[in-house]
Amino acid sequence: MPFGRLLLRIAFCALPASALAACSTHAAAPLPSTVFAPPAGVLPDTGPPACKGQTTKKDYASLTVTLSTKGGSFCIPAYGGFGGSVKYPGANPSVKLNLISSTKDYNHLPQLGRGTAIFYLQLALSGGTSFAPKVQAGGGLTAKKIVPGEPYTAYGQATISGFTFSFGPCYSVAKKGKYGGVIGGIGTLLKGQTIFAAASGVIELYSGKQTSTKC
Repeated sequence: MPFGRLLLRIAFCALPASALAACSTHAAAPLPSTVFAPPAGVLPDTGPPACKGQTTKKDYASLTVTLSTKGGSFCIPAYGGFGGSVKYPGANPSVKLNLISSTKDYNHLPQLGRGTAIFYLQLALSGGTSFAPKVQAGGGLTAKKIVPGEPYTAYGQATISGFTFSFGPCYSVAKKGKYGGVIGGIGTLLKGQTIFAAASGVIELYSGKQTSTKC
């Protein structure tokens, strides 16, 4: 199973209809933008660019996008050198997706893997929708901290109506991209899927191979 399929299985509670009906949305409140200037004489880190309309604060960056009925691409909020984009199939009806990127556990998230996660992605889908059977290839999570040729392990967890579900772990080897290593194929899980209710989840990315299960 491609690495990206695990990621969106976590994000959208890909469970039987009886469980999906109990999913709840947890979206971030609007936050004021904050611009950080590097010290004099120090060049800023050349990571992936910020998303148009993203909100950046000290601990995280957030973005709310509207998934189109025609499909397309959405941006991963750039934070701490991480960023990128996701290609997705058409969503009918159109729904909103909230994403929150961080490199620290500012929100008291559970420690799912060994050591400290290098990236956290919280997601929330506003309501139920059905996705088209085709999606274009491309996109992916990218950062200089993701080293091409090195393995990384993904863990995930979702809480549904008071019940906690864990997903993974599985590992993937990063490929080379413009801004460092890339873990791609995130949007492929959505092909032909029907999500029956609002859903939320968290993805945590750890350095190294922490399982023998390949994504």
